[in-house]
Order: sequence, then C-alpha cells, then structure tokens
Amino acid sequence: MPVPPREQAQRQSFGASLRLIRANAGLTQEELAHAAGLDRTYIGSVENGRRNISLKAMWQLADALAVSPRAFFPVREDDLDAQRSFMASGS
Repeated sequence: MPVPPREQAQRQSFGASLRLIRANAGLTQEELAHAAGLDRTYIGSVENGRRNISLKAMWQLADALAVSPRAFFPVREDDLDAQRSFMASGS
C-alpha cells in the first residue's frame, strides 16, 4: 500500500533530522545501531524515510545520541508563534 504524501514527507523530515544529529555526533549508522540496540538496516531505512519509526525506537535513538526526542522534529514558525502566545498569556 502506498504511503500518503504527507506521511512520506514526515518520515523523510524525521530521517533527515536523525541523519544530521548522527553525523554531528560523529557516528556511523552501525555505531548508532549498536549504541541504541537496533539493527543498522533499520537506522538506514528510517533515515531514508522508508520506515515508520516506533516510539520505543525513537527513545532508544535519543538516548544513544544523548538528545531529547524533540531534537528529531524541526521547529516550525507557527509552533514558535503558538508557544510565544501561550507564554505571553501567563498560563
């Protein structure tokens, strides 16, 4: 079954973030897979947007990379606007 375009874009965005964080950490896919307890082919397929990552695997990767899971998600300007509005309201 084909993946809907929006979901594919989300997978690719997540994968690109993972690849960038991994590269900045100086790790190969193999090294990250070992540190996270995952298979190297799984890491590759997530980075290439072919795999829908599970929450458990996301946490394993975040722990292995010493980052928050939030690091995998790009910040959008409308998210920042909503956060600023929330903070300004004193809530």
